[in-house]
Amino acid sequence: MFHKYHALGNDYLILDPAQQLAALAHGLTSAQASALCDRQRGVGSDGIVYGPLADGAAQTGHFACVIWNPDGSQAEVSGNGLRIFARYLVDAGYVTLPREQACVLHSGGRAIPITYGSSPDAPIRVELGRASTAPGPQTLPAHLLAALGLPTLVDVGNPHCVFFPVADIAESLARRWGPLVERNPAFPRRTNVQFARVIDAHAIAIEIWERGAGYTQASGSSSCAAALAAIQRGECTSPVSVHMAGGVLTVDASSNDDGWRVALTGPVTPVFWGRLATGD
Repeated sequence: MFHKYHALGNDYLILDPAQQLAALAHGLTSAQASALCDRQRGVGSDGIVYGPLADGAAQTGHFACVIWNPDGSQAEVSGNGLRIFARYLVDAGYVTLPREQACVLHSGGRAIPITYGSSPDAPIRVELGRASTAPGPQTLPAHLLAALGLPTLVDVGNPHCVFFPVADIAESLARRWGPLVERNPAFPRRTNVQFARVIDAHAIAIEIWERGAGYTQASGSSSCAAALAAIQRGECTSPVSVHMAGGVLTVDASSNDDGWRVALTGPVTPVFWGRLATGD
């Protein structure tokens, strides 16, 4: 069985190990993840959250998961994927609202607090935690830097490369330059790529090329990275509304002695659930 949700058009499948038969009950292979995400031959999605894992988190209110990209690689974290997973935990009865309004998710070695609203349809807040910024590598191709400018690198638990090009941003810009930046040798782990435009002191617009997924209508971790880059550049102040093709997320950023911390808030929408013809 699978459950499908979207967060501003960024869609994920939830595969709960407790609901799977033999082929998928003990985890996914890269090939299985790719097949399920295939929009022509599978269910279709921007990724998969596999969980909750029985041995992943021992404390009450703690839930562990593994996140898969459509190309069969694993992601350390996903802002939207984790908010979707949090919504599934309510829908499946693991978390009860409004009495239990917080839980902790474990992904990519991070403990990530989640805060719910008073109902399942209320916006969900995920605290990705510690983040850092750095100047982008000047070793990127000269023609790329001439077109896009020097980027800001941001780590929010996964890697991001944020550009603020002079030209208007558009889906075509992300599709043209995103694959080249994602797989550039400067990024041995590959990278997520954002193309950002500052609207005002509390708002930006972005187009997104996600590592392992390609062009997406929205991304939680990309929103956090781009907002933090705009703040680091002195062009925005927290909170920042991040406008994407799929809608708007709100990012909060704060700094203290151990660096930046980021969180994002936004809606999650159920799409459908079903049973696979094979595998469960």
